[in-house]
Amino acid sequence: MNIKGIIKAGMILLVLGFVLNIIGVATASDATEDIVDDIEEYNGSVGPNNALYGLKLAFENIDESFTWNATEKLGKKVSHSRLRISEAKTELKNKNNEAAEKAFEHYKEKVKETEESILEIPGNDSGILNAQKMFKEHQYVLEKLLESHPNNTGLLNAYNNSLELENKFELKTEIKIERIQTGEGKNILKEAKQESEKSVKENIRDEREKKTDEITQKKQEIKTEEKKTDDITQEKQEIKTEEKKKDDITQEKQEIKTKEKKKED
Repeated sequence: MNIKGIIKAGMILLVLGFVLNIIGVATASDATEDIVDDIEEYNGSVGPNNALYGLKLAFENIDESFTWNATEKLGKKVSHSRLRISEAKTELKNKNNEAAEKAFEHYKEKVKETEESILEIPGNDSGILNAQKMFKEHQYVLEKLLESHPNNTGLLNAYNNSLELENKFELKTEIKIERIQTGEGKNILKEAKQESEKSVKENIRDEREKKTDEITQKKQEIKTEEKKTDDITQEKQEIKTEEKKKDDITQEKQEIKTKEKKKED
């Protein structure tokens, strides 16, 4: 590439960096060991419902493409995945399920890209281990969202995607990231030597089945509550019907008394 081309490429990168800074990207607050629901709701102006959302994603992808270092590129994919969850959280809060589904769909795409990226990085690279921890934290946030939105298909798919990615990380690094709770009630990450590939797949399957059972139970509880509400509504309606019958009877009696009085007169 000649000098003119290098200068031109540099100017493009500066412009992209400026634009990305305006429309919002995920912050560096991923790098914490305490697992809390620390993915804040997206408060930028270019969310999934915005007409410029596609352009925003395009800028993110270009930014990744111009990142030549594989570890740094992986870090950006992790941050952009985090941003998709942040956007989805906002949309779920605002009950914009269609927009949330859109964010989760792009999260799925970013997870797939991440799976491809980790193939280019040695398993003992500190960057890939850090990315593995970050996705474990993201997985925790998705779990918490599922508790309050068990019927959201996009959210469930996103959670399952994170489990599959966890499998890929463990096979690559030969390290399992476990989530444990301390005596103070904090959830922290702990590294453990991974077992065989068969054990990894079995663990992922067991985790998925466990979460599916929990979601099924949650849905059943919601249905039970809805049935109770319907029963109460029906009882109220029956009470109103009985009261109306009593009123009708009282009115009929009054009419009979009125007629009898007229006859006596």
